[in-house]
Amino acid sequence: MRRRAAGEHSQEQDLPPIDLDTSASELQLHIFKQSWKNVSARQPIGSIENPPHVETLTDFASAILERRLTDVVRYRRESKLADKSPVSSTSSVDGGGTNLSNGISKSVQGGETNLKKSTSPAQHDNDRILLTSRCRSQLRKFVKHIASMYHENYYHGLEHAVHVTMGANKLLDMLHDGSVEFLDSSNEDFMASEPYLKAHQSEDDTDSLIPNGSKFSSSERGTASKPSSTLPPSTAQHNQVNSDTFAKFAFVFAAFIHDVDHQGVPNARLVEEDDPICNTYGRISVAEKHSIKVAFRTLNESDYDEFRSTVYETNEDKLRLHRIIHSLVLSTDIASPERMRETKKRWHEAFSRPDPDHGSIAFSRLSLAGKNATTKEIATVQASKLQLVSCDVNDTRREGKYEARGELLMKRNSMTTRTLQMEGGQTIEYFVSSSNKDDIKAALRHSVMLETMLNIADVSHAMQSWELFCFWNRKLYEELYSAFKAGRSDNDPSSGWYENELNFFRGYIIPLSEKMHKSGMFGERGDEWTKNATRIRDRWKREGKRVSKEMINAARKDFE
Repeated sequence: MRRRAAGEHSQEQDLPPIDLDTSASELQLHIFKQSWKNVSARQPIGSIENPPHVETLTDFASAILERRLTDVVRYRRESKLADKSPVSSTSSVDGGGTNLSNGISKSVQGGETNLKKSTSPAQHDNDRILLTSRCRSQLRKFVKHIASMYHENYYHGLEHAVHVTMGANKLLDMLHDGSVEFLDSSNEDFMASEPYLKAHQSEDDTDSLIPNGSKFSSSERGTASKPSSTLPPSTAQHNQVNSDTFAKFAFVFAAFIHDVDHQGVPNARLVEEDDPICNTYGRISVAEKHSIKVAFRTLNESDYDEFRSTVYETNEDKLRLHRIIHSLVLSTDIASPERMRETKKRWHEAFSRPDPDHGSIAFSRLSLAGKNATTKEIATVQASKLQLVSCDVNDTRREGKYEARGELLMKRNSMTTRTLQMEGGQTIEYFVSSSNKDDIKAALRHSVMLETMLNIADVSHAMQSWELFCFWNRKLYEELYSAFKAGRSDNDPSSGWYENELNFFRGYIIPLSEKMHKSGMFGERGDEWTKNATRIRDRWKREGKRVSKEMINAARKDFE
């Protein structure tokens, strides 16, 4: 078992509060400096032996959620101070909501927030606390509770949930790559309560994350340059996602809970067996909907009152977290033809149509294109079997896709916030400013990009390294074979496994990875996922038959 890092405690009640001076723990530094291709809780990478302990996995998840929640509280604190300051601007980086203005004036002196003085030393100390001891303890208890509800599945278990969470967290860090030139590298304050992770990037990340060798400074800190109409649309959109601390927390939260209470069989099997959850959730995306319900039901328990109240500062926060989590988790159901059609249409609307005010964003291939001139085909995976679902192209290009529902929800910094109801029931929050059309498009891009990033994290092993791909490929096979042997699947996964993996790369992995570059959100690193996926696919072409044979034989022996 991993030795505990300095500053970490075995008993939740011993955890000190996180304040403005708190440094990052060794575990947070370890997570931050892992390169994308090596993101994993398992050491050595891809090793079948020595699986990580449950406590190790919950430590990883807790460290990530704690970091992102600290960002949210820090942003709220600084935003309130900025609102009270006579030099504060009505233009705001909205760390609590979808934002289109990308800028905030803060009272920052020497890189440290200028907190209002208090006549009470105790009140002054309290003002500096970001997460209380009780909140930290409840957060970790919540993580352990969710972890206990992950079944001991070969693939869809706790280790997969933590791997996806770590991948999602890394993607958020990599968002900085797209706008590094717009960061103020002169800020030397690098305190880790955000945490400002002191120049411990891996060799793979250092050059792209730290301009001119300076210390890294996050845009939430208020060091991002003010928005400019001359910025390219990809940069403006990058700033929008990168500055939204609440969405970042929701993103890693969704990653951690997205498969909780998964039974180790696909939705189609649950429907075929008439599982009780199918009657509750409408027989579409039933496992995903059940995971969402389990997560929020647990969060609402009295044991997590302070953790929950820290996340939900207002009712608006509560509603927004629910909307984001639903959208993100449901997007991971890639075996649903209905869900994949909706995902394809949303991507097309968000990124493929030229914006006359901001220039064209043209892509050579959208989502998963087939050869038919009148249809495009969307690939889904069902128990490792590739399926192609026809989608009418005209449906994806139809005008009038958006409809704003509801009245004014709130006002923040003189900007009106409304909720956008998407076709299919999904909702997006957006600001109404000078151009309603632009706001809708930007809000849609924000939402679709987060969904795409979670899809990437969910199958990250196919875009990381050969070792991680082989490990998780084997775990998926074992889960499907276990279901087959238990009579919960009619398909023996050993039939055509090698070919099915190639089809999965062609039909889903490669097109998904290409979206990262096409979105323009990750700057020069946007093609990293496609490069990795292509290398793994090409090696699978060469060695996959041998690897499949060895894996199949080993699984049969284990199940005898």
